[in-house]
Amino acid sequence: ELKEILKTMVAEVRDYLGNDRVKVYQFNSDSSGVVIAESINGNRLPSLLGLHFPADDIPPYARELYLRARQRSVVDITNAQIGISLLENPQTGEIEEENDILYRPLDPCHAEYLTAMGVQSSVVVPIVLEEVSTGKRQSSSSSSSAQLWGLLACHHSESRHVTEKELQFIQAVVDQVGLAIAQSILLDQVRSQAKQEANINRVTELLYTSPTVKSQAALEEAVATFNGSGGRLY
Repeated sequence: ELKEILKTMVAEVRDYLGNDRVKVYQFNSDSSGVVIAESINGNRLPSLLGLHFPADDIPPYARELYLRARQRSVVDITNAQIGISLLENPQTGEIEEENDILYRPLDPCHAEYLTAMGVQSSVVVPIVLEEVSTGKRQSSSSSSSAQLWGLLACHHSESRHVTEKELQFIQAVVDQVGLAIAQSILLDQVRSQAKQEANINRVTELLYTSPTVKSQAALEEAVATFNGSGGRLY
């Protein structure tokens, strides 16, 4: 079950890193987002679980880099630096041989945004699903069928140095969770199809297996099946 998988993941990652807050941020079809899983250390940082964020909270160019280059970011507000580590070459899609964290000056707006949440250091790793049919239209800018499903964000209320080993650990966890999410999506599709077939069978039974056709019962069952507000049988 996806909810339990994500709940376990954020708890294990926070325990390993010793961070104050680890959250899973899931993108909606309109590019807005919602925090669907979280683990926090006491009251050092406030809970964000269940909060919704607008689409422009994470701009399109950032989402594109998360998807095409699997870009991981490491922010240290105290030193006004952001570290970038690309998992794949955005032009060729090949795995980068060197995954070193390359630091550059931090945009003041980004620093202000994190400071407002009480965050002094953060690590963000994209959760990308490979070639999974989710029923959602894929971005036309993406050359593959991969989908940016969400982000794993690790926040800390103090300045914290992040090592490449820790980043590799987080990436390994995210890769495994990505597979679990894909399996969960397929499971939901199977369950949905089974439910639909069961509903159709109930309507069919009401219409054809009784000595007299139970029109009203069949109509009510059909309306319920399609989540309708009402229905008429002519």
